[in-house]
Amino acid sequence: MLYTTALMIHAGATLAALLSFVAGELLLAIARKGRSRPARMALRAGRLAHLLLNLGVLAGIALVFLGGWPLWTPWLLAAFAVIAAAMVVRSEFVAPWESRVESALGGKASDEQVGAFASEGSAFVGRVSVIALFGVVAALMTMKPSFALLAGG
Repeated sequence: MLYTTALMIHAGATLAALLSFVAGELLLAIARKGRSRPARMALRAGRLAHLLLNLGVLAGIALVFLGGWPLWTPWLLAAFAVIAAAMVVRSEFVAPWESRVESALGGKASDEQVGAFASEGSAFVGRVSVIALFGVVAALMTMKPSFALLAGG
């Protein structure tokens, strides 16, 4: 019962996080026209996504121990590596951008500034990369028995 509950929290929180990330990108597409309200909403969606993702990862860690998976299981090591890559991308490209946008919006940024922030290429690549990397983690979680067979385990 505890394993099933942790699994539902893990899957639900992670899926909700991915949906929140995508919603944020849609809001930023609207904000490119210089609209600050969708930009603020996108930042909130991003914060929510990160909280949900942290909950999903914590539930995933609980699942590893509840399920008795060895930490050196190939699919788990691959998932850890991809999660680490996503964390690096976020800290290098997304977090600094979010700070600049929050600061500008707090100072009542002009429509042109909002549009410029929403259109910033490196931040967009970073955000989409984080979404894609967590998609890879989701695929690893879904395919773990097949991955173990491919890895010889």
